[in-house]
Amino acid sequence: MNKTHKSFSVDECKVQASILLKSLHSNDLATSQKAAKRFRRLPEFKPASLEEIVQADIKRKQALTIIAMERGFKSWADLKCQLPFIRGGFLNQWFANYTDAKSYQRLNGGFLLPFKNQFFICEADYINNLGFNAEDADWTLIGYDWASPDNKEAWQRLYKKWMKIQGGSHE
Repeated sequence: MNKTHKSFSVDECKVQASILLKSLHSNDLATSQKAAKRFRRLPEFKPASLEEIVQADIKRKQALTIIAMERGFKSWADLKCQLPFIRGGFLNQWFANYTDAKSYQRLNGGFLLPFKNQFFICEADYINNLGFNAEDADWTLIGYDWASPDNKEAWQRLYKKWMKIQGGSHE
């Protein structure tokens, strides 16, 4: 059964990253320090003082990473890629770890996809609903496994197709 999650979109996350940057540069000390604390999630800012973080040349990509991490993703790229994988109306098998998901897939087939720190197995109809062609030879080459593909070049081709399906944004 689909695991419920608080709904949010990639565009909404981009807006939140912009707000985070504006908060960081706010004239209100409490607002800028609160934003600076959030950047301590990034290794390069862990040892920095709040003042050093406020004064740092923080880029939008770093703010996007913070937003992604706060939502349980490892990076902005993971959020942008994985978030659109979630579609309602399908019964998928969910797993807390990759090993269990892979074992299930080996026994039952299906497409193995990641979401945050979890994994799920879906059927061809789900893949087609995402906008892919479930019969694309690249799926066979990657072992129907997005999380740990057998063939990296085939996965890269599928990833490019996925970015095109998502509107071509590579931010």
